[in-house]
Amino acid sequence: MPFTSTSSLTAADVNNFLRGLVRDNTTYTKTGAATETDLASTTITGGTISATGGIYVVAAGTVTNSAAGAKTIDLKFGATNIATVSRTGANAQDWLIEAWGFNIATNAQRWVVRYSTTDATTVTGDYITSAIDTTANVILKLTGELANGADTITQNAFDVFVVQIA
Repeated sequence: MPFTSTSSLTAADVNNFLRGLVRDNTTYTKTGAATETDLASTTITGGTISATGGIYVVAAGTVTNSAAGAKTIDLKFGATNIATVSRTGANAQDWLIEAWGFNIATNAQRWVVRYSTTDATTVTGDYITSAIDTTANVILKLTGELANGADTITQNAFDVFVVQIA
């Protein structure tokens, strides 16, 4: 929103900002068991996302490969799978998920998602909907699953921002 040199910030302006909710740039690594495991997780307290607000999520990392089995990374909002990145190649690659989700009601969201398909520079998009009640606590999480226990998924970024629109 543009401001003139004589403008001041008002309470209404503050209600239309993007603010950080979670910033976790710690490196988490999954190697071994071929089961779905949480890489990162946060609970979004009920009411944090307003009826017309939303969230922006950025997650990124790498996969290494000892075998050609699938390495799958999922972004989940409550019970809804928002994005899936899957790697099957026998080489090390980066991965990326970016997701914008906006409430159209406190129990209905629209998502625009970008995620890497073969490396972090080849990106595709998707549009999905979810029906999660944001007046209650919602778990947002990133999971990883390996088809071969010798492979590795590393998560290096999991950043979540709340968008408030008055």
